[in-house]
Amino acid sequence: MRLVTGQGYWSPLVWLALAAGVAFFGWLFWRLGRRTYKAGTDQDAPFLSGEAAPERAHVGGQHLYWGFLQGLRPTLEALRVFHSGFLGDYVTWTVVVVAVALLVVMLT
Repeated sequence: MRLVTGQGYWSPLVWLALAAGVAFFGWLFWRLGRRTYKAGTDQDAPFLSGEAAPERAHVGGQHLYWGFLQGLRPTLEALRVFHSGFLGDYVTWTVVVVAVALLVVMLT
């Protein structure tokens, strides 16, 4: 079976053979891996820079995103000016952006 398009042809058998080849090489790569892993030991524990984790450790969200927020601080401060908290403003912006996007799509 062959589907001829303006850009070439599409054959499901070629794609099936390609998927089988990728699966085979993935399996082969997995088989060549190390066999030293032991489940239920310290190898299952997360690596926390070599330190033992406290029993009931909890990492808050403000700590998790700290670097992300620091890197984007100028952008976030600029966007904070536009934040009103009023849902109608966000709906209006969404309608305007969708209308502009549709206009661009229809004109191109």
